[in-house]
Amino acid sequence: MDTYTVDQALPAARAEGGRRMRTAEEKLRIVQETLLPGISVAAVARRHGVNANLLFSWRRQHEQGVLGKHTRSPKAAKLLPVKVSAPMVTLASSADAIEIELPCGTRVRVTGEVAAERLVTVLSALAQR
Repeated sequence: MDTYTVDQALPAARAEGGRRMRTAEEKLRIVQETLLPGISVAAVARRHGVNANLLFSWRRQHEQGVLGKHTRSPKAAKLLPVKVSAPMVTLASSADAIEIELPCGTRVRVTGEVAAERLVTVLSALAQR
């Protein structure tokens, strides 16, 4: 009779959102339990708080020799460098007006004298849309 409960299982690290993140060693140990003769995969899954379908997936990965390669630790995520470029702006000017067309198709028409700081503020706000 199986008297081992989920509460007795070793605590696993939890990622954001409450999902358990198990190490490759934990997965391998759980999979090896299911390979013993007469052992129920469903019972092992319940004992470790793992969905039986997930455990079958780990077994398949173990058979293919890729079980450890599919394991990520919560700290494995890395940020990549990002380069922000200014949007391309088309300017058309006449003696009394400036027309600016942004890549999104928005057109801005400026007539008369406008302070450069205000124009930069307006264009920045439009570029963020």
